[in-house]
Amino acid sequence: MQSGERIQYVAQIEPYMPLNILTDSERPTRPVTIIVPFLPGGDTNLYARMFAPHLAEILGQPIYVVNVDGASGTVGAEWVRSAMPDGDVILFYHTGNLFTNVLTGAAEINYSDFEIACIAMHCDANVLVIRSDLGINNAAEFLSFIRANPGRLNVATTITGFSFKLLRLAEIAGGFQTSPIHVGGGSMMAPSILAGHTEVGYNIIPIFLDYINSGELIPLWIAAEERNALLPDVPTMAEIGIEGGFMGRSYFFAFPPSTDDTILRRVSEAVQQITEDPTFRQELLAVTGSSPFFVPFEEANLYLEAMWAQVEGLGIMR
Repeated sequence: MQSGERIQYVAQIEPYMPLNILTDSERPTRPVTIIVPFLPGGDTNLYARMFAPHLAEILGQPIYVVNVDGASGTVGAEWVRSAMPDGDVILFYHTGNLFTNVLTGAAEINYSDFEIACIAMHCDANVLVIRSDLGINNAAEFLSFIRANPGRLNVATTITGFSFKLLRLAEIAGGFQTSPIHVGGGSMMAPSILAGHTEVGYNIIPIFLDYINSGELIPLWIAAEERNALLPDVPTMAEIGIEGGFMGRSYFFAFPPSTDDTILRRVSEAVQQITEDPTFRQELLAVTGSSPFFVPFEEANLYLEAMWAQVEGLGIMR
């Protein structure tokens, strides 16, 4: 391996003969693989692994979650797009990176390249954090410093990812400028900040929560309409004088092109059953600060089409 070469976390998957995932009279037992196109430790991985055991129970099949990292989600997405349309391989992805890759020219693959089973949730529980040893203790002090010192703070981000889009939207709305540093996915942000390579991070609350609780990171604001139950004392962007400047991301289950609608509907029904379960909803809220947001198979494509229309052409690059 050459110095600096990036390792992709890819599991070898044994090929299986096609078998309808929905056989009722003869329950299939062949495993189904959910591809998460990022490293372990990030938000997409977290949500996929929370859904997986419940899907396995409902479908009556083993569910394996496999992380396939590379090109800001594109490697894993391409893997699923080129897979057999037999229901054995599912992509769990979100509109944040998917749309940003297209907007920045990093990739051309979009939601229309898949068969969308359903939307599983919508997350707007993102938090801006800063290392606690810098003498900046709240949002007002952060804005005062960064407006007086444009580009002085390095932000751990994924340049072609949703975290970068969040950062640019906040900068435009808030009238400030940072220096984004590409560190990889969400799982690499806290280590980068704590090691002193960067000072600031912007992503979902669970990625930073342990370090917030330990006092190593200070939360500055929540990118949402309302305060979050996991960090009830942290203000929203509107509360600190920044109107708008953020958007959420929707997480979806997708299959290779030409996958039969029967498979898509069955998975959609299973995900709906999970998202309506009070125990799962409580678990999701306690762990992530978010609630399920379900859009069924029949409406999922229209939902993503409308969401794409809102961001297509959005100027988020410098």
